[in-house]
Amino acid sequence: MATPISSKTPSVPAFGSVLVFRNEAKADSSRTLALVRALLKKHGVRAVTAARVPTARSLRDADLAIALGGDGTMLHVAREVAPRGIPLLGINVGTLGFLSASEAGDLKRCVSSVLSGRFAVEERSMLSAEVLRGGRRIYGPDLALNEVVIRCGEQARAITLSTRSGERFVADYFGDGLIVATPTGSTAYSLAASGPIIDPSLDVTLVAPICPHALTQRPLIVPAHLPLTIRLGKRREGEAPRVLVSLDGRPGCDLKLGDEVRVRRAETPLRLLLPPGRSFFEVLRRKLKWGQR
Repeated sequence: MATPISSKTPSVPAFGSVLVFRNEAKADSSRTLALVRALLKKHGVRAVTAARVPTARSLRDADLAIALGGDGTMLHVAREVAPRGIPLLGINVGTLGFLSASEAGDLKRCVSSVLSGRFAVEERSMLSAEVLRGGRRIYGPDLALNEVVIRCGEQARAITLSTRSGERFVADYFGDGLIVATPTGSTAYSLAASGPIIDPSLDVTLVAPICPHALTQRPLIVPAHLPLTIRLGKRREGEAPRVLVSLDGRPGCDLKLGDEVRVRRAETPLRLLLPPGRSFFEVLRRKLKWGQR
């Protein structure tokens, strides 16, 4: 069954321990971390500063995760907390902050609202990807909130990717590669590749070719409950293309001819905390200047 996308406001908050992640490369992250810790302590909530790779115990004990950084930090933290059902609150200390609930300047009000139960929970679908070689898994399964990307490597030559949705053959894509994105990821790399913007409440997956060598191959929206199988093929004898798989910008693995990348909707969505009543379209207008002339 499809994972429902929901938004609700809990009546009683239950945050005893909060795991705080930060991007140490951001100039204001140390000061913001100190403010968050002080605010949590004031509300009687235990604050634990997470390592870049958090321990299993810190994840097990956490009732809430807070990410201090930009969208890259949110993508990293989502991969850690989503499988455990830990809700995630983003405080933007970066540039765009498309996934964040608040800017750093509004941190106190935002965190206080969350601890008081005044917030909404949006479930955002994630992707799970694995690579099979000769029927044996050589990579994954690994998670992505935005997208799984398969693209040509250093040789910068077009590649052939034979794609199926469930048992149905879709197409042989010939070009620089393919982006498989969630609705959340439709405003990321896929958007730069001329893909559509998808409302995150929709239960679909986006397949967007990268620089296809055919005018008829355009972004395609398919049902999220059907897995995608993408096989690296060859156009002529003697080819040995270098092809890379990445997830949310993280290097995954190199592909060889005949390898299959299998992408499906992850079993557990990300529970993203947002201000009640916030509109996705308002975020588009404010962050991406959408609709402006």
